[in-house]
Amino acid sequence: MLIKLLLLKEINEEETILEHAIKIYNTKKTHNLFLTRKIEGFYSILIEKHLFKDEQKFREFFRLSYDQFNYVLNIIEDDIKTNPSNRVRQPIIPAEKLSITLR
Repeated sequence: MLIKLLLLKEINEEETILEHAIKIYNTKKTHNLFLTRKIEGFYSILIEKHLFKDEQKFREFFRLSYDQFNYVLNIIEDDIKTNPSNRVRQPIIPAEKLSITLR
């Protein structure tokens, strides 16, 4: 009987600890920097809005033409792609990874 009481006490303590840990995890706020990355980041502003439209500036910036950039991206895209998960909900896309690497 005493062993059953001790086991029940341990189970209750574990449940309390887990509930507390879940509360802390769920109250974490995502920093605004990460929330606005897709619309205010290096890739979205400089690359997508400016360099994709100007072939000459694109070549000066990356030292590759747009076609060469896409050729390299097609070769390595599957190797550098990250799938969404619980930890990383919006991973960096392969084109952005390549852009940062080339720069």
